[in-house]
Order: sequence, then C-alpha cells, then structure tokens
Amino acid sequence: MRWNRILPFLLSLAVTANLHAQAKLAIYGTIGGEKTEVGNEGWTTAGTFGVYYGLLNAGPIAISVDARGDLSDNINSGLFGPRVALHAPLFPLKPYVELLGGFSSYSSSSGSAKNTTSANYRWVGGVDTTILPHLDWRIADYSYSPAGISQQGVTRHPQSLTTGLVIRF
Repeated sequence: MRWNRILPFLLSLAVTANLHAQAKLAIYGTIGGEKTEVGNEGWTTAGTFGVYYGLLNAGPIAISVDARGDLSDNINSGLFGPRVALHAPLFPLKPYVELLGGFSSYSSSSGSAKNTTSANYRWVGGVDTTILPHLDWRIADYSYSPAGISQQGVTRHPQSLTTGLVIRF
C-alpha cells in the first residue's frame, strides 16, 4: 500500500528532473543601468532582452549560444556569441560568462538620435538562481565593451549592470 503512494511521487519527480535537465531554450529580460560615457553622461536606464540555446550540457558546465539586444538612452546593440555557465549540484547560484559580438547604434551626444553604427563586442558575466521550476532570477548581469566606441577622437567603454528574469523551456 505504501508503494502505491510513493511510486507516483517518484515517477513525477523523475519526469520533472528530466524536463529540467533538457531545458535548452531560454528567454530573458532585464532592467538596470548603463554608463555609456556619451556626452559625459553618467548611468542611465537600460534594458536587455534575449534568448539563449543550449548546445552542450557536460555535467556542471553548460555551453550555449546567446543572442541579445541591449537598449539604453544612448546605445542600442545587437550581439551574439557563446555562453558558458556553471551549474554545480547542491549550489543554488549559476554563474556564467559570455563573449558577444555584433553592432551598436549610438548617438554622438546625450539625448540625440542614434546616428552612428559600428561593430562592437562585449564581455558579459552574471549570476542566475532558480526561483521556480523553469523560472530563474538573473541576480546580476554585467557587461563591458573593451573595444569601446570612438567618437570625435575619444574612446568610450560602455558598461551595464542589470537584473531580471529568465524563462527556461
């Protein structure tokens, strides 16, 4: 009689764990701030939206490809590249790093229209944690552009710090 109660629970747990392990596609959105250094402006409101797809899940290491859009008052970027995340068992935090390349459209002065487009790349690092099945809280997502944006002989290195949600399918 006891097995009649325990067996369905164990089966549902195994199915749930298997679905969680196979979740390869995720979408995310974040909000926070970005320091573009355009017009000597400080931190402004920024957001990120994107999708990543898992290619390889080798134990605690997951390798994916990420495509994202970064939006702020002075810079809009479309970036794509590899993502490496650490999913250690029994550890609730999932740190990740990315190297993304693409294009940025930016304004040459604070608050003006985006009038210049150039190739760009960014280093991204962050930490996620699961709050519900298939829902993660992106505690922090930090990005930095070492290539910078050159305007009028001045190179600026945009950086952003955001937080948000990730939905895993």
